[in-house]
Amino acid sequence: MQFYNVWLRGIRGIFTWHSAEKVKIGARVKIYFRGKPRFGVVIAEILEKPDFQTQPILEVLDDNFINKKYLEIAHEVAYENLTSLEKVLNLIVPEKFSFVQNPAKKEVFYSFFQKPSPDLSQDKKLSKSGLKVFEISKIRGKKQLAIIEYLQKNGEAREEELLEIASMATIKTLLKKEIIEKRAGKLIPAKIPVEKIPRKIHELTAEQQTVFEKIEQKKCPSLLFGVTGSGKTEIYKNLAKNISLQKNKGQTLFLLPEIALTPQLLAEFRGIFGDQMAVWHSKLSAGEKIQEWTRCTSGEAKILIGARSAAFVPLRNPKLIILDEEHEWTFKSEFSPRIWTHDLAEKISRKFEAKLVLGSATPRVESFVKCENGEWDLVVLEKRVTEVQMPEISFIDLKNEAKKGNYGPISERLEEEINLMLAKKKQGILFLNRRGFFGSTTCKKCGTTSECPNCSFPMKLHRNRTREIMLCHVCGHLENFAGKCPECGEKDFEFRGWGTQQLEEILREKFPKLRVLRADADSTRRKNGFREIMEKFHQGEADILLGTQMIAKGLDFENVDLVGVILADIGLSLPDFRAEERVFQLLTQVAGRAGRRKNRGKILIQTFRPEENLFKFVKRHDTAGFIEWQKSHRQQMQMPPFINLAKITFSRRKKEEAFKLAKNFAGICQEKLGKEKVDWAPAFFPRSHNQYHFHVFIRLKSREKLIKFLHSVEIPQPAKIDIMPVSLL
Repeated sequence: MQFYNVWLRGIRGIFTWHSAEKVKIGARVKIYFRGKPRFGVVIAEILEKPDFQTQPILEVLDDNFINKKYLEIAHEVAYENLTSLEKVLNLIVPEKFSFVQNPAKKEVFYSFFQKPSPDLSQDKKLSKSGLKVFEISKIRGKKQLAIIEYLQKNGEAREEELLEIASMATIKTLLKKEIIEKRAGKLIPAKIPVEKIPRKIHELTAEQQTVFEKIEQKKCPSLLFGVTGSGKTEIYKNLAKNISLQKNKGQTLFLLPEIALTPQLLAEFRGIFGDQMAVWHSKLSAGEKIQEWTRCTSGEAKILIGARSAAFVPLRNPKLIILDEEHEWTFKSEFSPRIWTHDLAEKISRKFEAKLVLGSATPRVESFVKCENGEWDLVVLEKRVTEVQMPEISFIDLKNEAKKGNYGPISERLEEEINLMLAKKKQGILFLNRRGFFGSTTCKKCGTTSECPNCSFPMKLHRNRTREIMLCHVCGHLENFAGKCPECGEKDFEFRGWGTQQLEEILREKFPKLRVLRADADSTRRKNGFREIMEKFHQGEADILLGTQMIAKGLDFENVDLVGVILADIGLSLPDFRAEERVFQLLTQVAGRAGRRKNRGKILIQTFRPEENLFKFVKRHDTAGFIEWQKSHRQQMQMPPFINLAKITFSRRKKEEAFKLAKNFAGICQEKLGKEKVDWAPAFFPRSHNQYHFHVFIRLKSREKLIKFLHSVEIPQPAKIDIMPVSLL
């Protein structure tokens, strides 16, 4: 008799069952738990008989449900991020598999159960139709006859085809009479809309071919550093095609920082892989996720394209992993386990001996340092595919605009360029990384600011056709805009800061004939909303695409010659070691949306601080120079990647409780490690979601020692533990 640990969703802890026969690690099994049938996953074999009574495994449903190597990865992720194994497994297995025996749906086909009799002369009605069917006495009614006629004509039919002719009850009747039979086909792919614009297939340029061959030859991970418009996607496509042609039936995992980047890529890869392409992101329904997950784990899908969470989908045989736009901070999970997708991708590539490629026009400082240390290989694309010059970048000082009496978001120069763009019948992009109408609302009489009751953040004014609302962008608290101050009752407000909604309204006033599309979290809220906006822009139904950071990267527009950055200063003043890096990456990426075909693009960047050092690098398109400057800065501050950092956050409704917990825990750590390695402070935004937050920071040279130390000390719970955090805020 063998004993196995079985994971069950929603149950704290791992429990043990026994089996008379050998069961594979990773198998899905049926068991009884607390008197009810449940479905779980075998995660380990227990070599010694437990000293307690166990129940039997009732049935093995799928021997190869999860590849054993993914369970090994799950153990590593749980340990290194100080979270439970159960939380990691929750991300790997869709919920429905825990409660439904066979949740995945396959194509269903119907055909005749047996060969029909050739002699139907005894029935004149059937003879006229020329049908060859079974015993006449078994057929009842026009609907049954209609199905027989359809199958006689087509030989075999999908279930949905027969349901257009008759009801499911009719089909079941014919099955029961053994007139027809059914068979299961392939798993049904999720119905994912793909961009309708046809995508051209391009031959690799000489530079691309050289880079492609270098990546193919290297065994270590490759960092593909290519300027915007250099054709990184073409290299990805060729790498994925090569994997699909190999005899070992390898699969490709293509990861993107957010689903907004998927429409064009789906069109690119659908043309290569057809129905063998799967998609994964947060907006899929539970049923769609079941279908795509099963297609990936069974090996039916040859490529999986998805957002960060797709890295947890246990592919049958991953042989290529691509992280596009690898610089994006959204590749770091905000929830436990708070792991960088880069680290998870590296684990998968090591376990399966898969090729790992990370691409960006603005790679992270961490990624460049890994290349310098010999952990990754750096390959560079220096030229745009079309060999068009990199766009011309100009900076506009908004202080000078104010001196001229222009306090709006559109400078005189930007207004001129928009008019010129319209005259040339070109398109443009306006980027403003702040949604809503205004940034803050303050009473002019008493100075009261509309602040969220749950957070230390100002509420943002949003407008639609029917009403004005105040919305907190942190916790989502929403209330109607009263139109008068809650403290003094005055109706005179000062509105500060521009939002995308306000900018859209100003554009329509300044340029009556201008056609504008807005893409932000409000306008793309419904499913496929972003895809539909992008299709309209591609088809020339708008002159200006206005949006937040979702339009700043990864998108390829042929007719865009002008990009305007309304306010480049957003985020620059944050007291964080990555603040300048984020602004540089965002500006470089959005600048890369212009002039990608025939004409050199024009970029106008508006700022109140044109003297900032990072803007010099942006103007010169000097990513390498910026990285060197940032590396020196990080080394001086002793910040990642030159130190390993943990941020432990204590959050409580009472400020004094959070303060005391952080202070006491920092004191314990200081005793063990030394004061210079431990810091503590209130969060930059001290209150959110109706709780106060205090951080404790621990810095050590060795990542292994840092994790080992955190396991050795008692951390008061609940606490948020973040290894190598995105920010200090």
